[in-house]
Amino acid sequence: MSKLTNPNQIGWVLSVFIILFGAILWLTGSLHFGPAPPAAHADNQHASHDGHGHEAAGEVCAEHGVPESQCTLCNPDSLHAPTARAGSEDDLSVLEKAMCEHQIRTVECDNCRFELGVVKIQASVADALVETSLVEDVERAHTLRLTGQVQLDQTRVVDVVAMGGGRVERVEKLLGDKLKQSDVLAVIHSDDLGQAKAGFLEVEAKLELARATFEREKELYEKKVSSEADYLGAMSELSAAEAYYAAAEKRLRLFGLETAQIADIRHERNTGQFARLILRAPQAGTIIAQNISAGKTVGTTETLYTLADLSNLWVWCDVYEKDLAVLHEQFSKGKPLKAVVRVKAFEAARFEGVIDLVGNLMDEHTRTVKVRVQVTNEDRRLRPGMFADVEVNVPLEGRMTAVPSTAVLSDDGRSFVFQHWKEDLWVRRDVVVGRKQGPFVEILSGVPKGARVVAGGAFMLKSDILREKMGAGCAD
Repeated sequence: MSKLTNPNQIGWVLSVFIILFGAILWLTGSLHFGPAPPAAHADNQHASHDGHGHEAAGEVCAEHGVPESQCTLCNPDSLHAPTARAGSEDDLSVLEKAMCEHQIRTVECDNCRFELGVVKIQASVADALVETSLVEDVERAHTLRLTGQVQLDQTRVVDVVAMGGGRVERVEKLLGDKLKQSDVLAVIHSDDLGQAKAGFLEVEAKLELARATFEREKELYEKKVSSEADYLGAMSELSAAEAYYAAAEKRLRLFGLETAQIADIRHERNTGQFARLILRAPQAGTIIAQNISAGKTVGTTETLYTLADLSNLWVWCDVYEKDLAVLHEQFSKGKPLKAVVRVKAFEAARFEGVIDLVGNLMDEHTRTVKVRVQVTNEDRRLRPGMFADVEVNVPLEGRMTAVPSTAVLSDDGRSFVFQHWKEDLWVRRDVVVGRKQGPFVEILSGVPKGARVVAGGAFMLKSDILREKMGAGCAD
């Protein structure tokens, strides 16, 4: 092989070598002619979960224009927890500046917004489908969860008996009927009432005679015609007649007769009303027991009806010995203890009540003390005999930041809430939760106090930001 000694030959070879080397660099992407193209995917670059790479320039994410440590789109550890970055207002400002692959702000991109945990809902839709609540301070409390049984309020239960025995002519009210005070329950043909009325008419006649005799003797005594003994005797007879009359009248009132009815007794002697006993409701309420029927002979010791006012009931609960001190402390301070009653028949309903009595005796076998809860039952959903779960919040010192427990959702073991960001945007924010207290759950960190969060209807928002798990993502 001849040596290359001619300068023209050497230059020609070098030119060919340079051209081939440049071509190789251009084919591998290491050399660019003209404006720099968008960042390409490479093993040594960060890659997001949807396959779009981001070229880093030092410690700054070139695509999103934020510090790489804060760019969660480039951080695969945050793929299923987009709001791990939304812990403060500063983080929200970072989200607002982030740019997506479509060269627009990510929060404004309908295809990429969910990657930041941001959901857009029109105001009209949010008002109709979403319930909200504020992150606020509530009083700390120690929650007792008790079991109990619904029972009648014994101060509002009355047994109805007939004041006179006899045969039932007609039954007006039946089991389950709601009554007002003095409503007619039944009509009884009672010999006892007939005898009481007859006795009343007898003493009434004697009273009229005694009054007339006294007036005559008084006039004669004043004219010195009659003796003082006759005058005093007439006065004594009148006093006795008045006493018998008062006793007979009271007996009739025990049968339920009023003043006007007593005055009409004299006119009833020739009618069928003389021995008719009308049984009336002594109070308003509901008939919960009935032991009467037409044609039945009843006495004065039988309970014919049982009426109960069901608008207020008792729930008797068992409190273990270890929890007794907390209740005793509150009662010693004279502070009312509120309770929430739930039953299986109406699981979503909360019945408000107040503990008004702690028992004085402890059961030797169960080591529990009975506690009574007064519960209003205006809608009549609670029934005596139902088993109930009772939650009692005993106030403690201090306050805690909390949200309704319905506001806290979970995904992959992380708890989060949806916070209203601005206008029609809501953002998922990871939170650290503490203890649950009644309808609230404590928030240790993640959202600021005063923020508005979704308390109901959050499933719609959650399903939108978790589209990535169902295969959705940024569209090319």
